[in-house]
Amino acid sequence: MSIDFRVRDFLFPRAIWRLHREFERNQWLPPDQLEEYQLSRLRRILSRAYESVPYYREVFKAKRLHPADVESVADLRVFPTLPKETVRENGARLLADDAQRRRLVSCSTSGSSGEPLHFYLDRNSQTLEFCYYWRYWSWSGYRLGMFTAELGSHHFLVRDEMANRAIHLQRPLRRLLLNSNLVSEAGCREMAEALRRHRPRFLKGVSSALYFFALELKRLGISDIHFDAVFSTGDLVTDLHRQLIEEVFSSQVRDSYGHMERTVAVSQCPEGGYHINSDYGVLEVERCSGPHGENGLGRVLGTSLHNLAMPLIRYEVGDTVELFPDDRRCSCGRAFPLLKAIHGREEDIVLTPDGRFITALFIVPKFVAGIRGIQFIQAEDDKLVALVVPDAEWNQRSSEALLEYTRRTVGPSMRVELRQVGLRDLVRDASGKVRTIIGRKS
Repeated sequence: MSIDFRVRDFLFPRAIWRLHREFERNQWLPPDQLEEYQLSRLRRILSRAYESVPYYREVFKAKRLHPADVESVADLRVFPTLPKETVRENGARLLADDAQRRRLVSCSTSGSSGEPLHFYLDRNSQTLEFCYYWRYWSWSGYRLGMFTAELGSHHFLVRDEMANRAIHLQRPLRRLLLNSNLVSEAGCREMAEALRRHRPRFLKGVSSALYFFALELKRLGISDIHFDAVFSTGDLVTDLHRQLIEEVFSSQVRDSYGHMERTVAVSQCPEGGYHINSDYGVLEVERCSGPHGENGLGRVLGTSLHNLAMPLIRYEVGDTVELFPDDRRCSCGRAFPLLKAIHGREEDIVLTPDGRFITALFIVPKFVAGIRGIQFIQAEDDKLVALVVPDAEWNQRSSEALLEYTRRTVGPSMRVELRQVGLRDLVRDASGKVRTIIGRKS
């Protein structure tokens, strides 16, 4: 779930403050009033889709529906679900007629299911993400302007001069960036020194990257790096991850779940509850068949409540979650519904000969055109194979760019081999899922 904000994302203070006030109020509303807020947002999205989005105009016509027919969120069930393949095939037809006037941001997913997905966000979506994080972090004591640190790789990968830097200070944003591709002895010592110098109050990162960072600091005997809270996202935070991160940083882990398309967001409060942010988007759970569904396990469907340029309705997110058997509320007092557990987002790790733990390969395809599907397999201790399913845009420059970004990510101690394959040649696990990364331990 991206939070790569830039200065230009703060050029709309009125919209930010308006949504922030709404979000602060919403979390304490009685459930019926919160549902009414969500329904009012949903009706706006449905009207927008009906009037301005070519794909949905056809859906409404085929189903003989009108936005006024939706009298509750439950009525969304009359709409078909929106698979990722449909988004790929109908990308332009899912854009509103006036989308170009809404400061479009072109985005693509990391391809955690093997195939990147291209889509668009608008200014409202940027405002939404900022206000969501502002509220979610504030549950752990964050106030706007406090110094934070982020462990990741995106900023370092997209800039040639940054690839081998362990840290980067973004002073205007009050943020210290740490390069997750350099989680090694030398890199971690430099990161620890920067953390001591700037003393950020909070740390954010993908849970597996946070785990290996904490593991390396513990091995090095570095025990003086502490935070008010550590925010994990991106993959499953296992009990093993949580225990070590909290031990090393003397801080509780606050987990979250979401995706780049910004239809659903779930965040963990100080009481430990996983809250569905129902003013962010509509999260439906399509129950699995058989006993798993009876136990509350199901697929996530998400519906946009803020993106007017490219609204997604009943979008198949591709993950599974687990519901409680009854409707329960968190002891923190917030009105948001609770999830019991989040399943199905754990990627493997590449361990390089020079001691790096690489957890960010999944974002490399975002920077290369022409990739239909991709999978990274650590075939040997010092060899990484990239299986690429090319599309019509793939060319020699794409191949060179993929090799460059991959080598930049894993470092000089790994050999990288690129193979062009068909979609059926990607390795699938027992559940049929194509994992982007298959580490040596597999």
